Amino acid sequence: MNSDHTQTIKTVQLAWEGNIPLSMHHEDYYFSLKSGLEETRYVYLKQNKLPERWLTHKAAPLHSPFTIVETGFGTGLNFLTAWQAWQNVDQSKRAFSFISIEKYPLTKDDLKRSLANWPELSDLSNALIEQYPYHAKGSHLLSFNHGKVKLLLIFGDVNHDLENHSFIADCWFLDGFTPSKNPSMWTDPLFNLMAKHSDGHTTFSSFTAAGSVRRGLANAGFEVQKTQGFGGKRDMIFGNFLQNTTLTADQNAKWSLPEPKTTSEPKHKDTQKSPTYDALIIGAGLAGITTAASLAEKGLNVAIVDQNNHTVGGASGQSQLALYIKLPTEKNKTSDFISHCTYFSQRFFNEMQKQNPNKIFWHKTGLLQLAWNEKEKIRHTKFLNNNLYPAKFVRGVSSSEVSKLSGIDIDCNGLWFENSGWLEPITFASTILTNPLITVLTKTKVNSFEWCEHNLIWNLNTKDENTSLPVALSSKYLVIANANDAKKFQQLEHLPTQAIKGQVSSLYSDKLKTAKTVLCGEGYLCPPINNWHHFGATFDLQYEHNKPTQAATLENIKSIQRWLPSWMTQHDDIAAITAKDNLTANAGIRCTTPDYMPIVGPAPIYNEMLSHFAALRKDAKSCEQRYGKYYPNLYLNIGHGSKGTVTTPIAAELISALITGSPNPFDASQSAMIAPARFIIRHLKQGRI
Repeated sequence: MNSDHTQTIKTVQLAWEGNIPLSMHHEDYYFSLKSGLEETRYVYLKQNKLPERWLTHKAAPLHSPFTIVETGFGTGLNFLTAWQAWQNVDQSKRAFSFISIEKYPLTKDDLKRSLANWPELSDLSNALIEQYPYHAKGSHLLSFNHGKVKLLLIFGDVNHDLENHSFIADCWFLDGFTPSKNPSMWTDPLFNLMAKHSDGHTTFSSFTAAGSVRRGLANAGFEVQKTQGFGGKRDMIFGNFLQNTTLTADQNAKWSLPEPKTTSEPKHKDTQKSPTYDALIIGAGLAGITTAASLAEKGLNVAIVDQNNHTVGGASGQSQLALYIKLPTEKNKTSDFISHCTYFSQRFFNEMQKQNPNKIFWHKTGLLQLAWNEKEKIRHTKFLNNNLYPAKFVRGVSSSEVSKLSGIDIDCNGLWFENSGWLEPITFASTILTNPLITVLTKTKVNSFEWCEHNLIWNLNTKDENTSLPVALSSKYLVIANANDAKKFQQLEHLPTQAIKGQVSSLYSDKLKTAKTVLCGEGYLCPPINNWHHFGATFDLQYEHNKPTQAATLENIKSIQRWLPSWMTQHDDIAAITAKDNLTANAGIRCTTPDYMPIVGPAPIYNEMLSHFAALRKDAKSCEQRYGKYYPNLYLNIGHGSKGTVTTPIAAELISALITGSPNPFDASQSAMIAPARFIIRHLKQGRI
């Protein structure tokens, strides 16, 4: 099958000379066993004046990381060497981001063997190997050192992916194979793309001093200098970018971003009112708490405001939340997006659990999607024939293996997601909100908010639900994460979200078989907690309240009898089961969108967008070079529906990227897919508004 139709990417074929890997494709070595580490330190750290430039300084934007971009990840030696040097800096320093693009990644086994050559890096190497992503196209954001170190590892083509990712590099590590053996990594288009992602502070270095490389960089706006090469090499090059530039990589979705501006300063500094917090988040569901944790780990003083009595008190507050997706049988933008989010969530929950071993909230039990009826059998067959994903992510299993994995006799085949599982949201919330930079304000209702142009802050009109007294809150950044209630605010009335009620049933029994993994069919069943079996869930568009109902409980029972009869048969006495005290239910209101994608990103100014993009009503291709009109420092993180475990962790990183300049986990196309302004643009083109 053509590689364009699959998520998987081809790994490099290696030949080994002792412990030195040789790329068969490029006929070149990855490093010198005698001096690879020293060469990295000389060529890339010393010439870019690292670690001196990592130290905190006033010129850097607030909380922004130092971003290194590398062309060619290889064995990861450059990343690990730079990370080690960053760790060894004892003084106050900026967070560390590393972006690397690799077309032919190593397998995990080859990575282990290669990095075993450097025992002094073993702690860092093991951390990298543990999180090393699936061999799937696209970007994979990895987190280390409690979020202070981020690695955005992009599996793809350097020219394509530089064009489609947003960042400004502080320095470049140019480290493809030798230009004569890998010319596609040393082209004028690449150097021009580097210029788009550089500013007046950006530097670069490279082991090569080839004339074509020097000329190409100079023509793109870089000052190029030669110096003595490492070891036996005569020359190498280094330098800096000479021209200030505005990032223009998002050519196809400028409407999804505000026009780039220099950092604004409050007027009349002598009377400036300091904000209460760096960032305020309205809503304490999964979207809100993951956003708070992400911003706090980057050094922002954050508060979460919620009208409920406790965090994850809405639809996120079930006893168990499955990390569940139903992938399309064909490769498309939706399948790429959903799988990308799931890759991230699996790493995220694993890493968070590893950091907090004394509080168990993530249960990597695996997940089985069952071919429980004829329609699903056909669908599974088509899905497996297309072979879209790495087997470590999802693979087909027979009925006998389904039974073995689940612990229940099940007479159908399935899809096995071995790295998925289920989350205890209440324990998870209490764990990730322990950062001292996070303040949780429950029983606090936000009635409205307004932007103060004088002080460049958001002021919230709030009320303490206990005392009915107003609470004065303000912040530089404001994130709306309160699901469908976002539309209650005047600035966000235009959002096309919809509320859907869902109910989960819980049955206490020591007689029912224990599921060892999450099971999914028409509904889902989680492994029990102390003999409580949780299953569901309903989808109700027409509802009068958010309380559980007997009708929804019966619906859940009838459903699981259909799709998992070996667990609860249709011969069971439903009335007897529901009459017992050991049957409970929990209901919540989900927030969904017309295209079933979340709404994450800057909040558009509706009327100004209509006016600014009015020409789209007549010509859908007009306005391609226009940026959108957006409220300052106002962001949305809503619309996750029933897939909060899949999309909220990565959405939180997107919000952090927009606020702090940390690595964006999405490329331009995927960012546009979930941009809050997409419905305005879409409806204008369709003539609906």
